[in-house]
Amino acid sequence: EKMIEETLFKIPYWTIPTLNFKEKKKKLINMLKAYPDKKHGIQTFSTNRQSDRSGLSDKFAEICGEELNMLSDKIQKDIKIDDIWSVSYKTGEYHSPHNHGSIGLTGILYLQMDNKTPKTSYIQPWNDYITDRTIYYPLPVTEGTIVVMPQFIHHFSPPNTSKKMKRIISWDMSIVN
Repeated sequence: EKMIEETLFKIPYWTIPTLNFKEKKKKLINMLKAYPDKKHGIQTFSTNRQSDRSGLSDKFAEICGEELNMLSDKIQKDIKIDDIWSVSYKTGEYHSPHNHGSIGLTGILYLQMDNKTPKTSYIQPWNDYITDRTIYYPLPVTEGTIVVMPQFIHHFSPPNTSKKMKRIISWDMSIVN
């Protein structure tokens, strides 16, 4: 007999390029003018999450429908945007570890950032079995990349070390069927 090594768990994530990003970036930035980011409470970043964002999901879906359909086709399920918001990080601003719930998917579109901006880090849900350390995975993304993952994955945005603002659009989705 031989020894077998397998993976016990697999957590999927998807990276999707925003098609025609230059054109869509202008439309998205213009769209967000009606939903400005502001600082709230003790948050170290600006967001529109605590503001009225009526109609934002429909407007976003009109612009990024191709990318949302790519995801739907890949997972062979219909998806529905339940909530959507933007976040802006000036130099030194960050977002502490958090998740978005226990079911469904979360998307992040990297709308504005330069290559020096620290990327979102995803936290493995279990410690390393040898060192007992927490494992972080910063995914290699560039402006225009969309990352989709299960909502239960903890993640954070390290302090923005760039002089340029980092801005993302994030949304939570439910699986319809």
